[in-house]
Amino acid sequence: MSKEASLLNAAATGVFSALFAAISFGPVLSQDVSERNRITARGSHYTVVKDPSKKDGYLKCVYRNEKEFLCPGAAEFIAFEKHIKTKDYDLIVLSTGQLGSGTRWWDWMIVVEDGNKAVVKTLADGCLECKIDVELLKFGSNRVDFAYRQKGHRISAHFRDGALSIRKSKLDPHEPLDQGTCGGLYEKLEACKSKPNSVDCTMRDNTADNFFILRTEDHYAGISSEVLDLQCKAACTTGKAVDRSTFFKQVCRR
Repeated sequence: MSKEASLLNAAATGVFSALFAAISFGPVLSQDVSERNRITARGSHYTVVKDPSKKDGYLKCVYRNEKEFLCPGAAEFIAFEKHIKTKDYDLIVLSTGQLGSGTRWWDWMIVVEDGNKAVVKTLADGCLECKIDVELLKFGSNRVDFAYRQKGHRISAHFRDGALSIRKSKLDPHEPLDQGTCGGLYEKLEACKSKPNSVDCTMRDNTADNFFILRTEDHYAGISSEVLDLQCKAACTTGKAVDRSTFFKQVCRR
């Protein structure tokens, strides 16, 4: 190898090594939280503890540096979900609500920590099995965008240098359902054929199925649990269900 080629190769190796180090060992700016009841943000320590003011001891609070910080009231659980870092702020996304298989409407909040003080901002109220996504993260300009679906709407939350604004827009009624959700709905319709004249002629035989239907109705526009139940009752009565391709086209818009 010539001297010039060696120099070029060494330079390229140095650039690659620096890039690899930045990718592998640089700061993680946004991550899901593994330990959901304890987190440190800009030197402040947050822990989820039992509410000391309640004798029964099953309600929860958040303590910051061993002092009471947030007690949502009827919170049977509080869980730290995401930890997001910008130049001047750490954002802790948390969920809170009641336990039990029949309760899946939860509240979501953001703790905004700047190293000196912390404030709590509402992200979502009573959201059914919410999936909060981080769609934009600009470290240097303290910008973070969140998005989730609720009650047939797309909710966008925009964090800008300490302030949070919420915007809501209707979901597209022609948006195709995802493959897994559509397949799940059709499997439940097929099962209706095996329940002729049954008083239990419904796609919602159990808690899990009920929330699957409710979540689909909540997260997509133009999906009605009442219409799905009518299709199930028709299949119960006739012993026949619409074929898969027709169901995917008419119901799932695929």
